[in-house]
Amino acid sequence: MPTWAATHTTTPGNSDRRVAPAARTSTAPHEILAPLTSAQLRALAARTAATPPTALPAPQPAVRVLPQVAAEANCDVPGRLSFVQVRQLAADARIDGGHATSTIVVFEQRHRRADNGSGRVISLRHPPGRQPATDETYQPDTLDAVTGPIAADAAGLTAQIIRIAPPFLDAPAVLHAVAGLTTWRTPSRDARTAILTLLHNTNGLHYHPAVRDRAGRTGVGVSATSDDGATRSLLILHPSTGEVLAYERAHLKQPRGGHTRTSEVEDYLLFRVHTRTSTTNTP
Repeated sequence: MPTWAATHTTTPGNSDRRVAPAARTSTAPHEILAPLTSAQLRALAARTAATPPTALPAPQPAVRVLPQVAAEANCDVPGRLSFVQVRQLAADARIDGGHATSTIVVFEQRHRRADNGSGRVISLRHPPGRQPATDETYQPDTLDAVTGPIAADAAGLTAQIIRIAPPFLDAPAVLHAVAGLTTWRTPSRDARTAILTLLHNTNGLHYHPAVRDRAGRTGVGVSATSDDGATRSLLILHPSTGEVLAYERAHLKQPRGGHTRTSEVEDYLLFRVHTRTSTTNTP
């Protein structure tokens, strides 16, 4: 596995890598939730428009405490398609008349993806914009840059990560790449173990116990801050299954011309469902 930096020290043994169990969710991992209505999406946007970045407990080096094994199978169910239901909050920045404005746009996306890169994507958004809802079908090799499922071995996963985040981009880009892979795929337990091992062996990552996502689920946080300290990337993982629960990219407070810039979330992905299915026909 790559270390993404010049040096890396291996910590022997696994005996001290214990974490508190995550809170149980009310929905079974293989259950596909009903899509939000337009009214529910509008209400969600109103509640989350001014939400600050996730508050994190004191960090520890991930290499010392992050588990390297996905202990539970959880969402490993049969089906030829990955099904991922994700809610995204994204900052839409615009410049009009010399003035910059930023609006939080909320999406609900339902991704079905076959291993050959084909699939179906349904997306709702608020504010509606020109296309409040889209429903698109993709031919093989058109959904994203990486073909196939998430690799369950070190070499294969490394190659997939490098396709999305070259090594010189460092630790925050690795977290971004893992979020990108899991936005379109439901990883097996072996693949989730490979992801945990990759994160364990990546320099510059910090571990935070008991971090809550925006669905109220408690997991463990893995974070990295950019070299200039301006942005922070965060993955929230289920501590037993290794499932990605959420991903956040936030701007941190930085002094600018004698003023303090307010911290704000630039992008937030909340993974409501990771499962598999064999049909593209359900909404």
